[in-house]
Amino acid sequence: MPTFINEETYTRLLIDLREAARAGDWESALAEVLGGVNVLPEACRGDFVG
Repeated sequence: MPTFINEETYTRLLIDLREAARAGDWESALAEVLGGVNVLPEACRGDFVG
């Protein structure tokens, strides 16, 4: 099941992704943008599950 986000969040995500694409450190910028909408790689699960 997909996760739906409101238009304001979606617009902010697009703006942030555009800025990340221009960044020199693409991986860090993308991780920061996705973290802002609570999308994280599986490798980060241990940081949140006790």
